[in-house]
Amino acid sequence: MTLWTIDVPPRLYEEVAHLSPGGRRALHDLLDSLAVDPRDPASSTEPITAAELRRIDTAPAPDTGDRTTLLYRVHAPEAGQAAGRVEVIFILTGP
Repeated sequence: MTLWTIDVPPRLYEEVAHLSPGGRRALHDLLDSLAVDPRDPASSTEPITAAELRRIDTAPAPDTGDRTTLLYRVHAPEAGQAAGRVEVIFILTGP
């Protein structure tokens, strides 16, 4: 059962659309894993007060070898909610 929902804001849709097919697949796989555990040991915490801001990279895209870095914020489940929320803030792609 997925315990986390993933929110990708519409302002990032164009960034995702510019990824290669393999890059989109790598991003999908990473988002799928964050829905299970957003505090993946491969991610790192960014030093910000009063927010849990994390950064993680995708696996290399099979067609280009590019990696995508996600900066995201983790919102723990609130009282009465079944799922927490992962808010994608920024996407950066490159070799």
